[in-house]
Amino acid sequence: MSTYEKFFSKCLAKYTYPQIVRRDVTSALETYKELRPKFEDFIHNDGTSRKLVSLDGTIPVRYMGSTYNIPIAIFLFESYPHKSPMVYVRPTNTMQIKPSDFVDSAGLVQLPYMTDWKHPDADLIGLISVLQIVFGETSPVFSKSAPISKRQSLNPQLLPQCIGPMPYPSTLPQPPIPVTPNGQASNMYLPQLGTGWQIPGSVPIPPNLPMPQLPSFATPFTQTANPNMYPMPMPVCPDVSTSSNMPYNTGTLNEEQLKLSVLTAVADQVRRVQKELIYQHQDDLQAIRQTQTGLFSGGQKIQEMINKMQQEKDRVCTEMESVKRKIKDLKETSEKLRKSDSTFVIDEAFDTTAPLYRQLVVSFAEEQAIEDAIYYLGEAMGKNVLDVEIYLKKVRELSRRQFMLRATVQKCREKAGLPTL
Repeated sequence: MSTYEKFFSKCLAKYTYPQIVRRDVTSALETYKELRPKFEDFIHNDGTSRKLVSLDGTIPVRYMGSTYNIPIAIFLFESYPHKSPMVYVRPTNTMQIKPSDFVDSAGLVQLPYMTDWKHPDADLIGLISVLQIVFGETSPVFSKSAPISKRQSLNPQLLPQCIGPMPYPSTLPQPPIPVTPNGQASNMYLPQLGTGWQIPGSVPIPPNLPMPQLPSFATPFTQTANPNMYPMPMPVCPDVSTSSNMPYNTGTLNEEQLKLSVLTAVADQVRRVQKELIYQHQDDLQAIRQTQTGLFSGGQKIQEMINKMQQEKDRVCTEMESVKRKIKDLKETSEKLRKSDSTFVIDEAFDTTAPLYRQLVVSFAEEQAIEDAIYYLGEAMGKNVLDVEIYLKKVRELSRRQFMLRATVQKCREKAGLPTL
């Protein structure tokens, strides 16, 4: 699952619950080997598109006593598992969608299990299991009917299946090609030749070799009692020769032509595998490059943070040295005062830098004290401690004094260049 781990780290960034998505998708991939994870565009009904994780491939379905591989695609939304996935049937070129109560003509699957989706009772494995049961009762696809022409061109990959009188011993006609329930032919095989001939490891392919053609037949294919088997008449392949002087067609494949046919089929298979490997490694390299870019960017950010922390550390060290010096000075001053015999007046320890500021501080403090005195006189009168006449007399006296003090404070602030209150 190392390849899938790279896929998860790349594609689950926008998902709300990436760990649950990783767990369910991994479990589904381990259970259903033919499914593959993808990160592809999903287009909504309103035309908007977004990238979603999907499981694309086939699931085995038991239908009428046979096992079929049904192609599907399951899309997981960003809020999964609290939102139901969306399932589509994706038929191949040889298949066609069969609409039913649960599958529409576009291949969209709607099940009660999806409508009543509720986490954690519903999950991805349970959804696929329900799909197997529903598709086992009503198949969502059926094979397209392909017309059989009387004349068919010979596919190069079918050359090894053309049977004729071989110039080698122990040659037997081959049985017909079996057809699987999903309409695709099973893997092709070579005819059993005699033990005196072996397929060479390397044979040069001559250029411009003419491709042999199958002769036409007057009778079409007929279906036997077995519905899954279609007997194919064994055509006799015409002899392909590089000589231009051959007066007639012998109807046999010579050794050189069979070798070239085998080599062509092997070369095609190798090219397909090569393309798959290149595509797979390109994705890996792209993921590695993106990871490298992210690591480089993260390294720069970490270095910037280290530099800021170093600057902060230097500033803190400087402040600590300053505080230590001030503490030392305070200790020395305290020691001197402790040893001094003179009486220390606390009011003389604090003074302003100029007489104007001293007058401002004293006037402001006295004005605030008068404000408190007027307040407590009102409290005393409310409790019948003072008479009204005494209260009014004291308030008038204090108010006159407070007015003068406020005027003094205002004048001092103007002289000192301070903003007015």
